[in-house]
Amino acid sequence: MNILEKRRLLKNKIFSLQDEVSRILSIDNDVDKFLDNSNILDEWEEIIPDAEYGIFVMAILNNIKRKSVINKILDSILNTDESNFKVSAAENNNIKQHPFC
Repeated sequence: MNILEKRRLLKNKIFSLQDEVSRILSIDNDVDKFLDNSNILDEWEEIIPDAEYGIFVMAILNNIKRKSVINKILDSILNTDESNFKVSAAENNNIKQHPFC
């Protein structure tokens, strides 16, 4: 799977997660309770660097789909620079693996 396919897959997973969290919070809008009692974000915490994890959580909770925010999250997961989406096959093999791609 090349880097663009991985980005597309992760973006779709993030949007699906946002939809699921939005649905859950529409039933009970207590965000603290949701964060304390849910493990829905746990697997993401393992692959997103600490510096961007807070951005990710805020984007999920607030259903933020702004391209710049999503790209920053994707870049942090894939350890890439958003200004350079084209990578060689050798570079593609050096990108850290994660459970979603």
